[in-house]
Amino acid sequence: MDIKGSLTAAGFRKFFTETLGEDDKRHAFAMDVFTSRYKTKYENIFSFRVQKETKAKIEDVIPYYLDGDTQKAALDFAAYLQANKMPLKWDAWNTWKAHSKSKVLCWVKLDLWPAAWVVSPCVTNIDEYEDIVISEGWQSFVWDNFRRCDPSCLGKCAGAERVTLLGKEFDDVCREVYFVNNKRVDFVNPDEPAISRIKKLLELERTAREKSV
Repeated sequence: MDIKGSLTAAGFRKFFTETLGEDDKRHAFAMDVFTSRYKTKYENIFSFRVQKETKAKIEDVIPYYLDGDTQKAALDFAAYLQANKMPLKWDAWNTWKAHSKSKVLCWVKLDLWPAAWVVSPCVTNIDEYEDIVISEGWQSFVWDNFRRCDPSCLGKCAGAERVTLLGKEFDDVCREVYFVNNKRVDFVNPDEPAISRIKKLLELERTAREKSV
């Protein structure tokens, strides 16, 4: 049986939804059964161990997690980074990163439940191209996707920080994301217009880093 066909995570999710309804707990239990039953029988691209040992390529893993237009968008974005000398390298379980000037330029992460891919540009030098972002009218695009502290942090992060970003002050920016992770912005399942803007942000950030050397 072809695991990239009927045994993909995306295929099983569709089956669970059609047969079990929308109950996330029932879905999660079924997915646990799926991963435990098939991980020893087939090459387990889902596992941390296999990903780490093989330094899994994101384009090989995406088809197991995403399907349809979402899969195509993620694959196309990975190809764009490769073609523009920003190749994604495996970093952690279901997580890849691209570098520029020895610092992370962006992360791409795959989530299993719910199915999603997350692009996280690091706008470390956004002050250098703030005028361009504002002139394009992209302030809300950045503001709405910047990581804030919330109850889900459960004390794991370093707390909230007051920062000014693109002319607007925030009291609840996640300190770990803002400082440790180089001003990361998270875009979940970005559509075509969002991907176009993300590419522009990456190009602006890379140019700013090159100028600062």
